[in-house]
Amino acid sequence: MRTGKKRRSYLKTSIAIDVEKFIVTGFKISGKPVHDTKHAQTLLKQCHRLRYSEYYVLDKGYDSEQIHVLIRENMNSSPLIPVRQRKRKKINGKYRRKMVEEFDEKLYHSRNLVETMFSVLKRRYGEEIKSRKYRNQVKEVKCKMLIHNIEKYNSFTIIIYIRISTEPKQN
Repeated sequence: MRTGKKRRSYLKTSIAIDVEKFIVTGFKISGKPVHDTKHAQTLLKQCHRLRYSEYYVLDKGYDSEQIHVLIRENMNSSPLIPVRQRKRKKINGKYRRKMVEEFDEKLYHSRNLVETMFSVLKRRYGEEIKSRKYRNQVKEVKCKMLIHNIEKYNSFTIIIYIRISTEPKQN
């Protein structure tokens, strides 16, 4: 039974974070459900432009040879992506086969911080988007991430200032 109301679509938001500073370093927003690999190149380039990273930790949704090549050859970093394995099928791709041997389970657990970041953003700035137009919805999500980064930067600056200002003066 339809009530005459228009169904609201949701935004697919993919983010990249700096696990040390806990800030958003890259994002990609789309108005319809798309596979994670469609956002990967944009996210990785945004993140790499801001700061070099030794490792890029991604989930299984990003497991493709093309992404492994981008990270290893173009960015001179190491990808940490669990390889999707199907029964009785050979793993295709040189770097995907290499990942099976090099995969570091302990380092991979830092990927959970992305889920934590989504939780923090939703709790602090609200889970709902108030805008109706797609263009404004994207702006609203971007603003939430920007405000989070500014708050993190300000708290980091204050901590540094307090540490510097509380040291005893030397004559």
